[in-house]
Amino acid sequence: MSRRRYPAGVQDFEKIRTDGFVYVDKTEYIYNLANNCGDAIFLGRPRRFGKSLLCSTMKHYFLGHKELFEGLAMEKLEKNWTEYPVLHFDMSNCKSDDINEVRSNLDLLIRKYEKQYGCEARDLGYGARLQQLIETAHQRTGNRAVLIFDEYDSPVLNVIDNPEKMDAIRSIYNSFYTPVKALGEHIRFLFITGITKFSQMSIFSTINHLSNISMEKEWEGLCGITAQELESNFQPELDALAREYNTTSEGALQLLRDRYDGYHFGPGKVDVYNPFSLVNAFRSMMLEDYWFGSATPSALIKILDKYNFQLSDIENTQLFRSDFDQPFDNMDSAIPILYQSGYLTVKDYDFESRIYTLGIPNQEVHSGLYRTLMPRYLNSSTSDNRSLLMLVKKAMIDDDIDAALTAAQSYLSALPYDLSNKSERDFETLLRVMFDCIGIETMTEVESSRGRCDVVMKNRNTIYVLELKISSSATVDEALAQINERDYLIPYWNDPRRKVKVGVTVNPDTRTIGEWKVVE
Repeated sequence: MSRRRYPAGVQDFEKIRTDGFVYVDKTEYIYNLANNCGDAIFLGRPRRFGKSLLCSTMKHYFLGHKELFEGLAMEKLEKNWTEYPVLHFDMSNCKSDDINEVRSNLDLLIRKYEKQYGCEARDLGYGARLQQLIETAHQRTGNRAVLIFDEYDSPVLNVIDNPEKMDAIRSIYNSFYTPVKALGEHIRFLFITGITKFSQMSIFSTINHLSNISMEKEWEGLCGITAQELESNFQPELDALAREYNTTSEGALQLLRDRYDGYHFGPGKVDVYNPFSLVNAFRSMMLEDYWFGSATPSALIKILDKYNFQLSDIENTQLFRSDFDQPFDNMDSAIPILYQSGYLTVKDYDFESRIYTLGIPNQEVHSGLYRTLMPRYLNSSTSDNRSLLMLVKKAMIDDDIDAALTAAQSYLSALPYDLSNKSERDFETLLRVMFDCIGIETMTEVESSRGRCDVVMKNRNTIYVLELKISSSATVDEALAQINERDYLIPYWNDPRRKVKVGVTVNPDTRTIGEWKVVE
């Protein structure tokens, strides 16, 4: 099979269409957005989920570039191609920690279109310049302007950990966007993308006519690659991946589901794959963590630190729709921004109570998130953490829980600092971080009809049920007795994997695992 070209990192619709890259047809969505959904739209999606390609496709549609849409759904839908003046602002180009540089970058974006439409670069504020530009574009072309603001919140999120800079940058953009609402007679269509909802940033305080389609059922598949699109567009790649991993086509599909699927952007729970990871996997024929590895986790760490995020907060988090719309300044939890950033997704929606249940979408995000969290719970030394994970990983490949706990015991004994407190929950979290980081499905505080088990780990061939006793006088037999008395293994009897009980003592003074006993 000759290899097709995959648009990994390519966000220009024209380049994709003229250079022969694979393109998953989203043009029916775009036609309906532009003609049947109002004239001022906001869409929120995580980074690298196709927002910029969507904006580029929309730009070429409104510019009337009919030839780029040959063979696509748009070719049959659009009968009256019209060339509109399009003002397309990629706000990620304005991202900087320096306020003067932010102003300079914004000035360059505006000046590009001022030159195109012959506007005088007078000594005006950003908002006044934008207003003049919109009115001039309408006047000189005879058609109302199309405004596209991509990644509108990128400059503000970049300084999320610095309230003073955040306020200053937000003020700049407030003045820039201010005239938009009052210029409806000059605007054919307004489209804004970002990660966070516009009301949360308090930037569009004067633009209250935006329709937020981010969680509407009709648009769940607008960005990313749906399960249906994967199977209908990438069968050759599925067959090739199956050969590479010595499995069937269905087996290859399951590998992709586990690693990159699982995103749901609304109550319809349409399965969406991460497009960046998917096309990179097809390009290289290797299943790696492309999305998580494509950017440093600094922004994530800033968010977690800002809201004092704890790992336990992630478990079966439930929110009302209104919880996603809390103003950024008054937000008391990292959960909404973790959802909007792609680290959490909709796992369930109850139509009667209107409650959303969130969780981690897939293996890629799961392993990446836990690796990022590791220094917060273990050693800040990346090399030390990596050495520990290698030892534990090798032990668990051999189903050797003794070797894994020996490595954990030695490692915890050598840590040069104390835990914030010495509760059982702290040690449950430490074990969970270690085992989750190596791909072992790990749960803590697992409820059953008879009680709550401390730790459950599911390896490929074995289920381990761990009970921790944190006391200098506790015994492993007491821990094992609790597993037996409360029947912690009963929920797993129908699972064909072997079941293993592990009693563990933890010494709060030495702050490490004391003894353990393994019983099948």
